[in-house]
This record gives sequence, C-alpha cells and structure tokens, in this order.
Amino acid sequence: MKKEIVYSIIITILYAIITLIAVFKHEIWADEAQVWMLCKHLSIPQLINHLHNEGHPSFFYLLVMPFAKLFSDIIYMQIVCWLAMCFSVFLLMYKSKFPPIIKFAIISSAGFLYFLPVIARSYSIIPALIFISAILYSRRKENPILYAIPLFLLANTHAIMFGFVSILAFLFIYETLKEKEFFKGRVISIIIILLGLAFVILQLHNTTSSNLYITFQQKEIITNFIKVTLFFFINAYNKMITVEKSLLCPILDIIAIFTLITSFVLLFVNLYFNNKKLFLISLIGIGFQFGIYIFTYSANTYVTRIFSALIILIFCFWILYEQNDFNGKLKICNKKITTIILSIFFFLTSYNGLNYYRMDFNYNYAGAKETSEFIKNNINKKATLLIDNEAYMISLAYYLQNEYELLSVIRNKNLDYVIWDKINGQRLSNKAWSQYAKIFSETYNNNIYIIRSFVDETNPKMKQEKLNKEYQNNFRLIFSSTPGIEPNEGYKIYEFKNN
Repeated sequence: MKKEIVYSIIITILYAIITLIAVFKHEIWADEAQVWMLCKHLSIPQLINHLHNEGHPSFFYLLVMPFAKLFSDIIYMQIVCWLAMCFSVFLLMYKSKFPPIIKFAIISSAGFLYFLPVIARSYSIIPALIFISAILYSRRKENPILYAIPLFLLANTHAIMFGFVSILAFLFIYETLKEKEFFKGRVISIIIILLGLAFVILQLHNTTSSNLYITFQQKEIITNFIKVTLFFFINAYNKMITVEKSLLCPILDIIAIFTLITSFVLLFVNLYFNNKKLFLISLIGIGFQFGIYIFTYSANTYVTRIFSALIILIFCFWILYEQNDFNGKLKICNKKITTIILSIFFFLTSYNGLNYYRMDFNYNYAGAKETSEFIKNNINKKATLLIDNEAYMISLAYYLQNEYELLSVIRNKNLDYVIWDKINGQRLSNKAWSQYAKIFSETYNNNIYIIRSFVDETNPKMKQEKLNKEYQNNFRLIFSSTPGIEPNEGYKIYEFKNN
C-alpha cells in the first residue's frame, strides 16, 4: 500500500474519532429536527410538494428519508453527515495536491472541525460533492458523465450551490461548442447538469411567495451588503461575538477579522492573475451566495453557509495546485505565498470550531432535550401541551415523538413539522394567553400546560405584559430550561390554573 494512502487513512481515522465524539454529545436543535420530522411524516410526493416552502431542493431529504422511516433516532441522519465529512477529509488528504500545511489548515478550520460534521444538515455533504467534482474536473472531457453526476447532486443539495453549478455548466457547454466535441457522452453529461439545475428551479420557483421568511428585499441593499460582509468574516472567525454582542479581546479580534478579510481579497487577486477561469468560477459561485444573503435572509449568515462558500474557494485552488500553473511574475501570486495566505485564512477560523466543540461538551446546545426529560418525568402523558411558536418547538416535538403531542393553538393541530407560512408568524402575547385560558378550560378536561420559547419570553411586547394579573393568576411557571449555546432555543413551561 502506498505511503500516501496510509497517511491519508490515518489522518481520516483521527479526524473521524475526534468529530464522532462531538456528534454523540451534540443535542438536536430546530433546523436539524425539521429535516428529520419532514422525512418521517411525509411521503416522497408530499415531501417534493412541500420543499418549495423549505427553500431547499430534495437530495439531502431523500438521502435521509429511509432512515427516518425505519428508525426513530436522529443519530442516523447525524452519522450520514459525519460520514460524508470523513470521506471529504480522505479525498482532501489523498487526492488533492495541496501542501500538508494547507490540508491541515482546512481540516482544523471551523467548518471541518465542528460545524459541518456535527451540525447535521445538507451543508455537510457539500464538501464531498465538490471535492469529487474537483477530482473529476481535469477528466471532464474523458469522463463527462462521471463529471456531471456530482454536479447534478450538488445543485439539488442546497439552493446556494446553484450559481457554482451554473457557471461550471456554462463553461462546460462553452468548451463543447468551441471544440465541437458533440459525441454522445458529452451531450448526455450536459443534459444531466442542466436537468439538475432545472429540478432546482421547478422545486423552488415559488419559495419567496410560500415561505414567510424568504422574501426578496429590494430596500436597504447597501445596508444588507455591509451586514452580510461583516457577518461573513466575523462569524467565520468567532460566531459567539455576534451572539454575545461583544468582542472577547477587541484588539486581537479586530486584527484577526481584518486579516481574514485581507487574505480573502488576496486569494481572489491570486486566482485572477493565475487562472481567469478559476477566478470566474469563484466569483460567480461565491457571489451568487452573497446575493442570496443580501436579497433574502441577510441576518442569517451562519458558519455552515459561510463554509459552503469557502469550499468553492478550496475547489478553485485545488485545481490551481493540480495544474501547478502559478504566475511567477507577481510575487503575491507564486505558489509559496499562495500557500501561506490559504493556510493563514483557514487557521484563523480554527478558534471558532474549537470554541463550539468545547461549548457543546460543557453546555446544552439548546433546551429541547432537557425540557423533554422534564416533561417525561413530571407531566402526565394525557396532559395537553400547548404551543404557539412552531419553529422553535420542532426540536421539542422530535424529543417527545410517540409519547407526547404538542398542540399548536395557531393551527389547532398537533405539530409534526414546521410550515413557514403566514400563520407561522403569529404569536400569542401574555394577554392573548390569558384570554385563551377560559377556552382551554372548557375545551380540555385534562391538565393544561403552556410551553413558550426564550425568544418569545424576551420579546419586548411580552415584557410589557409581565404585570398582567390575569396571566399571573392563571399560569404558574414550573420549569425553565438552562440557557444553551443557541440562546433563543430554550423553553419555559407554565401550568394552567383555572382560577
């Protein structure tokens, strides 16, 4: 066995062990639970019909669905994501021409160390598909169908990859027309890639009219651009800065963030002078993602999304190092300087991953598991559990599945999965809960409990009504979950007393 593959296997095994420990410790939160609950409760046709409301294409859901149908434990979805990341690391180690320092920097970066292997979402399988595409890129003319398949799957993994796949499709079609290589395999591969893009459009074309939270924002574009750009680098360096709303060590933090921004710009300059085609791929692929954040959900520049953009950057430099065609005239673009810049960039995100890895061991990630254990130990299974914030309750619904049901008062039905429509945005204030108290007592004969999320408890409108006597007389606080890493996803349980 070659020395390279043995070394790659050893590194992959070490990576697998370190990340698997965190996977088993990690507590499921809303975004993870939503995928699992959708796959558990919907058939394939129902799922496909629903996904425009999610804003996500179908591949990851179809991958998870067999496990959700057969098992009740979400660990199977977590293992799928973890295995995909382990495979990505093996491909990076064994197949890429990066120097060892860059490989180590990427593996120890925040995305690879924690956010992608531990947070079980569709982002976790993006690196594997992009790395496979990078391996096949140089063989795209000889094996066009093999090249097309991962691009088809990648387009249908997450909407933010649409721009990246589109530019690769455009360049592939351009090469075909220019070289007049219209043989059967090339034509079929083009059809496969275009079908992948078409499926995304068909599934998600009316997302902005279906999903309450994904709408085109034509106002404050400059403000959103600044916000997205800052969040992109701040959250990449240390997401807890935005959570705690303060810098931990202002001078060092500012220097680190400034260095991230500078090195990011220099990497684009590097691609421009070394390979215009790779520069175009990175510009369109990453620029498309920025456009989605700026025009749709600017406040949600999560680390998993940031690394989906950075994986595109890795793809481009993967090809550059494989071709080994660096510009010797510009010192900043030679191989040595490029290696230094790439390494510094990814190493600067390592603290983010280490910090979250540590916190996931020492604290609850959210409050759902702790709250569900309290309910199982202290509340009768025949009791009525009432909620009004479905989005923050779906993880609790996962932990309570098959034992308790959560009755959504805004829909008058039990919560199986979240629908992101106008009804979803409705909330009951303390005053409204007080008015509902008599209705609850007349409708339900068993014990009644109200479960509210921390995000609603801290709402300024709710705070103004804390002195509402009717509310205080009818509802007694019996439980409050421990604040977790996701600060809003905690729960308070109130017992209804008919006074």
